[in-house]
Amino acid sequence: MNRKRGSMSTMHFTSDTHFAHRLMARERGHALGTRSPREVSEEQVDAHDEEIVARWNRHVQPEDIVWHLGDLALVAPRRLTGIVPRLNGRIRLVLGNHDRANPMAGEKSISALRETLDLGIEWAGTMAVAKIPPTKELARRNGSVSHRVMLSHFPYAADHTDEPRAAQWRLRDEGNVLLHGHLHSETATDPSRPRQVHVGWDTWRRPVAAHEIAQIIELDLLVS
Repeated sequence: MNRKRGSMSTMHFTSDTHFAHRLMARERGHALGTRSPREVSEEQVDAHDEEIVARWNRHVQPEDIVWHLGDLALVAPRRLTGIVPRLNGRIRLVLGNHDRANPMAGEKSISALRETLDLGIEWAGTMAVAKIPPTKELARRNGSVSHRVMLSHFPYAADHTDEPRAAQWRLRDEGNVLLHGHLHSETATDPSRPRQVHVGWDTWRRPVAAHEIAQIIELDLLVS
């Protein structure tokens, strides 16, 4: 795919696409009637993956920037050559616990990182920082100062298991807004977890645009 670099690009965020993952294909309704991931067929997994590709490309233009906050897939990167190059946008990957290129995988992550970048992903790492423009309303009141947000696969706290995992890989809460994935929750924010916004596929079913994140930050997190 030709990834054009344009001046009118939009920034998007997503996570937890879990390409080629039988369990997620089942959880997301592509294998109704199956009792376990083992019963999920390759055709059903393909349907799951193709729906993500279609939804992604419906919302992302080739020149846009997409921050993918981890768990791109459960399989080795070389098995994604028929999927990732078809995704619109300049993809930057903040590695999750299921990504083979994550350093938590040890020495095997070195070759996996090369394979990941060979897919056309322009950057990969374990955390990042991004700046999101304010909404027009806030810009009129306070000027055009951008929102500085931390990017990680993991939230500051909480997990979708009983106990939070990978504590040594989580960012420390120092008062910054954090965009994250990992939880597979249906909601973007939780009053019990301030300054955290979930951008995962199970919340949005598409990459979420920066202006939508700005609205959440300014409304739910009471930026003044």
